[in-house]
Amino acid sequence: MAWDPNQGQPNDPNSAYGTPSNPYGAPPPQNPYGAPQNPYTPPTENPYVAPPYPYYQGGPGYGPPQSAPLPLGEAIKGLPRQYIKVTTKPGVMTFAEEMGKASWNIVWVQLIAFAIISAILSYLYTLISPTFTAITSSIPSSPITATLRSLLTGLPLVVIIQISVFFFVGQGISYGLAKAFGGQGKFVTQCYTYLLFSVPIGIVSGIFYLIPIAGGFVAIAQNIYSIVLSIFLLMAVHRLSGGKATAVVFIPTGVWLLFLCAFLVFFITLMAAALQHH
Repeated sequence: MAWDPNQGQPNDPNSAYGTPSNPYGAPPPQNPYGAPQNPYTPPTENPYVAPPYPYYQGGPGYGPPQSAPLPLGEAIKGLPRQYIKVTTKPGVMTFAEEMGKASWNIVWVQLIAFAIISAILSYLYTLISPTFTAITSSIPSSPITATLRSLLTGLPLVVIIQISVFFFVGQGISYGLAKAFGGQGKFVTQCYTYLLFSVPIGIVSGIFYLIPIAGGFVAIAQNIYSIVLSIFLLMAVHRLSGGKATAVVFIPTGVWLLFLCAFLVFFITLMAAALQHH
């Protein structure tokens, strides 16, 4: 019988053990790591929207509660509660919770009401001031007294116009500086939130100002507290850091002080020159 080469050697001593197995096991698969995944997955959120408020308590990504402008009647009724909340619970979150209610109608209502109340308080303060009382009592029928009474009659209107003009000029300067530092808020929102503390603090300060000694101390405390609240306001409305908001508040004050110092130096120089000529 012919020998089949496919059957192996019949006299081979190792043929009884069969074909030797692979000592290293089965060969590995072609790609042991599978299909590669894209590590740069597209973001789930729009990267161009404004970032969440990073200066509020409540954890990363926590934003302020959303609110909307109220009808004028409801907005007026809610002002006392807002005044108490803003002045007794100062903070960025407090302004963030209230700024969504901003609208021009409630801004004008607060501004006009505050101007009228301030005009009345200024009128009363002038009536009880020692200078006015001394002049009107000593020479009641003189031309000077008549002029003072005429000026006193028009004082409320002057105060109303002055407060309105100074308010918008001051807020416009702060708004421009906030935008220069990267602020994102609206002008109406800034005006609205500023009035939420400046109106009650200004009225209380005006009442205490009728008291000669107490008025001065209250005015100093009111100015310091208003600066702190203004910083919180800018942080909430414009999403600024504490340092940038502080700079927005103090830059106009620094410029005003420099202007005042320059004016005093100029005035002293003129006085010294006048005295030398004499």
